[in-house]
Amino acid sequence: MAAEIKKRCFGLAEKNLEMLLFLAGLGAVQHEIRVSTAEAAAAMGISQQTASRKLRQLAADSIIELKATPSGCIVRISGRGSSQLRELHSGLQKIFSGKQGKKLSGRVKIGLGEGKYYVARKQYLEQFKRILGFKPFFGTLNLVVDASELRAFLAGMQPTQIKGFETTERSFGQIKAFKISVEGKEKAAVIFPERSVHPETEIEVIAPINLRKKFRLKEGSKAILERA
Repeated sequence: MAAEIKKRCFGLAEKNLEMLLFLAGLGAVQHEIRVSTAEAAAAMGISQQTASRKLRQLAADSIIELKATPSGCIVRISGRGSSQLRELHSGLQKIFSGKQGKKLSGRVKIGLGEGKYYVARKQYLEQFKRILGFKPFFGTLNLVVDASELRAFLAGMQPTQIKGFETTERSFGQIKAFKISVEGKEKAAVIFPERSVHPETEIEVIAPINLRKKFRLKEGSKAILERA
């Protein structure tokens, strides 16, 4: 259970997660706080050097905003860090309440074709085939969903990490994927690109076939996702 919780919080190492929770407990989600590495070290039972390193790592990962001053560190948890805490909170709630969602409904939103460009990258394709077990159709099915229902649907599910890569032109971020099925018939995966520009209520689905054509989906059509 502990390992699953850590992985759900975007793969944070245990001590990094502990540091994030420590800062949140001091109010760093709501506003800037001042904290010394000695204070953090004492609270967590680690050395001051280790506490300093954990703070720097969280800052490097854009999980916190960190300013070093002669009188201590000024810290605030970033939007990304807050999202991680919300996901962890939601996951724990669903685990203890037994209310994980078995299905998720969404409304089709026609995208701009950006998904096709990314899915078709050779480096992603090789990983999709090896890890997810299928070569995806060159395009994504975009669905608008309820944010709380999405969190309930994903609660307890094990994400798969698709590694990012670099080309001579640019870098491509990692992708978090969850294996699912569409309408209980077609295997697929919900993907969350690290650098997605979509809001929390819009998700992308990949599958080995053209899902819109298969299920005759148009703008606003309802689609049902099921846990694999």
